[in-house]
Amino acid sequence: MSKTYKILLVEDDLSLLKIYSNKLKISGFDVSVAITGDEALRKVKTELPDLVLLDLILPGKDGFMVLEEIKSDPKTKKIPVVILSNLGQESDIKRGKELGAIDYLVKSDIGLMDLVAKMKRYLT
Repeated sequence: MSKTYKILLVEDDLSLLKIYSNKLKISGFDVSVAITGDEALRKVKTELPDLVLLDLILPGKDGFMVLEEIKSDPKTKKIPVVILSNLGQESDIKRGKELGAIDYLVKSDIGLMDLVAKMKRYLT
């Protein structure tokens, strides 16, 4: 990757936040983090990241609400959003994709290396 891509990682579990952000940073991404839905929306609008990696269960606004707001704002609607969640039900996956997520990853099903590989694929 010649360009440094900026990923906004939205995750309220601090140990997971640290694991994911460290792995993405080591892999060459510029990582910004948010732990609440409101903080995520603020950062999406001010930082305009290249991609948002979004958890669904968040304090305040949940990930679905955040995704909806990102996609309804002309300034941010083109930013790709990948959901990274423990919610793996078909209805959640369907809803996430209908709201505009380009992918839906279940935390327990994806390893760190696979996550990094997918981010690189979406950004290059």
